[in-house]
Amino acid sequence: MMKSTEIFSARESKEMEDILSRYEASASAILPLLHYVQSIQGHLSEEALTFVAEFIGVPHVRTFEVATYYTMLFTEPVGRHLVQVCRNLSCHVNGAENVLEALKKELGVDVGKTSDDGLFTLVEVECIGACDHAPAVMIDEDLHRKVSEDSVNRILGSYREKV
Repeated sequence: MMKSTEIFSARESKEMEDILSRYEASASAILPLLHYVQSIQGHLSEEALTFVAEFIGVPHVRTFEVATYYTMLFTEPVGRHLVQVCRNLSCHVNGAENVLEALKKELGVDVGKTSDDGLFTLVEVECIGACDHAPAVMIDEDLHRKVSEDSVNRILGSYREKV
């Protein structure tokens, strides 16, 4: 078994122990542990997926299954900023497709890809939960409401300035 100290700091290892302690069945901690590891590393490497599987005592294929099932988990590196475009009905009928096309054009990428400068990864998600403010786009932890094609450049510009 890989030691947590080989890939995680003592503080990170302690946090994973704390997460695990919240669950009666250790396998129930897969998703919160993967989410935590991704928050540290930016994505879920094969090494991290194997570690989490060994840490909670499940076959390593189980962590791979979970990591590839959920759209909020990434097994490949992503850009500094994650741009999530809602594709649910409310956003769709209010112009999300046009917003998505404007984002693709401005970033020079297709859905699922990262911009050449490594700043942005563009993804579609099923629902952001802001139907009353559609179309909605989430960048990192920031919700952008009633996004239009015209507001895309301004919104992205504010994240380019954070570099």
